[in-house]
Parts: sequence; C-alpha cells; structure tokens
Amino acid sequence: MSNWIGYAVSVNCGEPLGCYQGTILEADGTTITLTKAFRNGFPYPKAQVTLNAADIKDLKIIEARPEPAEQTHSTVAVTKSHKKGQRATVCENLQANPSSSGNQTTATASGSNNNKSGNSRTPNQGPARSKPIDIQSTRSNKNNTHAGSYGNTGSTPKYRGAGGGSGGCGGGGGGHEKARRRNEACFGEAADAALADDFDFEGNLALFDKQALWEQMRQSHRPDLVRQADELGKFRHDENVLGGPARAARHAVRVPDALRGELDYVTDDGLLVPSVVPHLRYRLWDELWRHEMGESALVLLARAAADVALRLVGGGRRLEPRNAHQAPRVVALLGGHAAGAAGALAARLLAAHGARAACHVAGAAPRAAALRRELAAAALAGVELAPSLDALPSADVLLLALHDVRRADAAAAPAAAAAAAERHDAALRWARAARAAVVALEPPAAGWPGVSCRAAVLALLPAALPAALGRVYLANVAPPLVLFDDLHITYRPPFGAAAVLALHAADDAD
Repeated sequence: MSNWIGYAVSVNCGEPLGCYQGTILEADGTTITLTKAFRNGFPYPKAQVTLNAADIKDLKIIEARPEPAEQTHSTVAVTKSHKKGQRATVCENLQANPSSSGNQTTATASGSNNNKSGNSRTPNQGPARSKPIDIQSTRSNKNNTHAGSYGNTGSTPKYRGAGGGSGGCGGGGGGHEKARRRNEACFGEAADAALADDFDFEGNLALFDKQALWEQMRQSHRPDLVRQADELGKFRHDENVLGGPARAARHAVRVPDALRGELDYVTDDGLLVPSVVPHLRYRLWDELWRHEMGESALVLLARAAADVALRLVGGGRRLEPRNAHQAPRVVALLGGHAAGAAGALAARLLAAHGARAACHVAGAAPRAAALRRELAAAALAGVELAPSLDALPSADVLLLALHDVRRADAAAAPAAAAAAAERHDAALRWARAARAAVVALEPPAAGWPGVSCRAAVLALLPAALPAALGRVYLANVAPPLVLFDDLHITYRPPFGAAAVLALHAADDAD
C-alpha cells in the first residue's frame, strides 16, 4: 500500500461523509489518510483526514506521484524582532535565509537567473507547489503569531511600489497579485476559487435541529421522572402518570352469540359494547312501547341528537346572544312515523338554543299521533314547516329521521304507498345534494345509498353501522333492566355521568 503514497486522489464516501480530494499521506489495508484535503469542494478544516475502507464508495486517481527531485522537507528559522513594526512574512523570511529555501531554488528548464528563480514561471508551467515548512521561533512569546498564515493580516503586505519587488516573492504587480502568489507558495495551489463560492446557509441550517437542541437544554436540569412524564404526553385526571400494565377491556354488555353483530364498540373509558343484529333492535323498541315507555325514549333520543348537532355547529362559540347574525340553519327531514317525532322535537330543541330550524315531512301524511303533536309544538316554537323540498333553506346541519324504528324489517314490511315512496326518495336526493353536516336518528343498519353522515345517534344497543354513517353515538333512553333480562342479555349502563356516549370500533381503538 505504500506505493500509493503521494498520489492525488478523489474519494467518494457517499452520504453523509461526502467526497474528498487530497494527496495520500498514509495507506494500509483498512484506512487511508489524505493531506491538503478538500471535502465537497471546500478546504477541509484539519491538516489530515483519515477514511475507513468500508466507507469508500469510489476512488479515482487525479494525479500520479511526482518524481522526488527536490528536498522533501525544509526548516526555516524565523527570528523575532523586538520592533513592533510590520511582521515578517514567510516569503520575506525565505528571502532573508536563502540557504534554507532549497526546495524553491530548483532551476527551471531554461536556466533563469537567481533573482527570479523563486517565483517566475513559463506560460505552460502550472502553479508552483511548496513543501511543508516548519517555522522555528528563536524566542517564545505568548503574543507570537505565525506570520504569513492564510487569513492573517500579515499575509497581505502593503504595496511598496513598482520597484520594490524585483528580487523576491513580492516582485511585480499589485498588492492583490502579491497575496495570491504568496498563498500559492504557502498552500500549494490557489485558494481563491474555493473562497469565491457562496456559502449554503439554508442547506447548513437545515442540518441543524433547533427543536432537538432546545428540548435537550430545557430537559437537562429536570429530574428523570419529570422528564419521562413530559415525553409520554398529557394525561387526564383519571390516568396514572407512572403507567402500568394494560388492562383488558371491561364488558358492560354481554349478548348471546346468536344476537351479536359484526362489530364491537368501545367507549373512551375502555368499556366494551357489542353491536346487535337489526331484528333485536326492532324487538327492543317494541318492548319499550309495550311497557308504555316509547314516547319518553323518543324524547331522550331527540335530546341526544340535539346535543350532537350543537357540537357540529360550533356550540357556545356560535350560539350566543351577541352572535345572532350567524345563527346556524337546521333542517329536519321526517318520516310519517314515531321516529319522525324525535326529529321534530330535536329541531324544536335546536330552535330553543338560537338556531333557525325548518322541518319537512317526507311521508304521505303524519301517521303517528306523536308526530302530529310535535309538529304543532314546533310551529309554536318558531320552527318553519316547509310543505315541499323546494321551500327548504340551505342547511348547516341536516337531521334525518326517515327510518321507522318499529318496523320489524325493511324488506319484510308491507309495501308503502307509491306517493310516500316517491317523497321518501326525493328527500334522500335532497339530502345527497345538501352541503350540510348530516346527523342520522336511528338509521337503518345498511344506511342510505349515497348519503354520507357525520354522526349517527342510536338508542338501546348499537347496530353494526357502515363508515358512511359517521361516528356512532349511543343515547341513554333509560331502558328498564327487565327488558334485557327477558332476552338473556347482561346489561350494565355504560353511560356514567353522560347522556350521550361516543362509540369507537374496537379494532380502530387498538
């Protein structure tokens, strides 16, 4: 490997090390040491750089090793003057000690005179290269500096006139030319090309992670326990800061396997609520009406739907007396059954909060007595009763109460009248075209084709609803426990202190 010492090479180490150019100083089987190195086109800040063989991607020879025709090393003795005038430069010391500058007195092919042997060149000759120089000072002084170093003020002497440089390093040309030649003599090649390139401030700033440094400074004086707690994030009042083993989901409701739906829901507190098949939900509603609790359940369902709609329109930020000019618009599309009464009551509740509400019955005529009573009460509360879909205003929130919760099955129910079916389909077309947040009250298990909802509010037990119906909310309608005992369902109310409970799919919660 010693045969390669002295070669000028270009070594590509890839990212993030970069590309290096320089002269091989040392080389063995595992490492290579370069001197006078450049990294990515810029001078390397250290005198040498050592590269591992495993990091080298590509190596190219730029210039072969020159034949040893001159002294490989020279030592110049620099005497410290007691005067506080201008400091001597390297070239001036070389002139003062001609015996120690043997590497620069090599005669050219043309045999030029002694006065011009140090810095004159032929037109085809490249820049002169000097060997490393050890500067020895005759006396030690803490204020002593290496005169002639690159970047020092002493390396650029003042211009002495046209006749002051005929015999040395500073002969001929202006002060800038003298400095350029001196730099070439000291460093072996011109450094102006590297200095002329603009520094990439944005690229270097992107490599500096200010946020990580700030976090390290902020956390350095804090105890380890507090630092770990901050890294884990924020905690609620009922969460343990120190953590602990993950708890299994608690079952609030247990349903026989034959009655379970395709999905399991989980609450924010980790309670597991399974979905049930559609015919079980219809049976639960029928049992509520048999116990004469159906109308009160619809009232609680309407209250829960109104609370969900209030969240969608902005809540207290939008519904306040000083913001009357931005009151939200609420439109309720109702079926001619008891579930439509819950939609009319929800519209009346929203109107009582300051919203501008309107209702439209999508059936042939209000069949349920509860619906007729709620429509009359809504008209007294200022809710607009639109006779047709064209009379409805544009809505911010759309309430859909088109599905009858007391029907055993949509496919098994008797065929509706042609006029009622047509009005129902027209209401769905209007809902698809409306640019509003849709809230569905007791929707069918398959949803409505083409209708995308933000939320679906259900009572009793949830069904396995598709993603098009949005987030599932379970309303607390206060069902009697005997209702579940008769169906062999273990039921424990999962609501806690809330009247409406948000449910998440158990797979998404994991």
